[in-house]
Amino acid sequence: MNPSEIEKVLKGLPEYRLKQAKNAIYLNLISDWDSATDLPKETRERLKKDLPLTLNVKTVKSKDKKTIKARIRFNDIEVETVLMSYEERKTVCVSTQAGCAFGCLFCATGKMGLLRNLTASEIVAQVLHFGRKVDRVSNIVFMGMGEPFMNYDQSIRAAEIINEEMNIGARNISFSTVGIPEKIKKFANEKQFNLAISLHCANQRKR
Repeated sequence: MNPSEIEKVLKGLPEYRLKQAKNAIYLNLISDWDSATDLPKETRERLKKDLPLTLNVKTVKSKDKKTIKARIRFNDIEVETVLMSYEERKTVCVSTQAGCAFGCLFCATGKMGLLRNLTASEIVAQVLHFGRKVDRVSNIVFMGMGEPFMNYDQSIRAAEIINEEMNIGARNISFSTVGIPEKIKKFANEKQFNLAISLHCANQRKR
């Protein structure tokens, strides 16, 4: 799910083959390499062996079917991602960590503790899953399980892939943080992604 992984598998092939493979994943949103019919069969077989696209997913829908929660298994862990459908947009809420180290009392994820950080590929895979199910994902929010700024490099890399390869505008990609000053300052120098600060207190005076 990461361009660098595709480049590694297709090393030695013409540049246009790499572009075809990227387009197949990120724009055509295929779930099986056999669907990438513009690639030679030999190349497809190599990709099927070294870069499988299948995801292990269980889903639950809300009564109005406008919200879908997916639980995706990545080898050793499971994470949740959510699709929220509105008339004007379809937003995917992605997780950046399995569990979370901050332990906010109101948060179920915090009660798990931190299991591990997700890779950029695992974050992008959450978007690709829902992209395969709907006409077009329009917005991404990094507001799922975990604190994205405690997995900063992989979270930013995932956002760059979503922006550059899936053609989702930077202004349609938002990061939510509980507030980590040094990472907020660093974030100010990134692309024009949006920033949301989570004011996680019920008391307005404290907020």
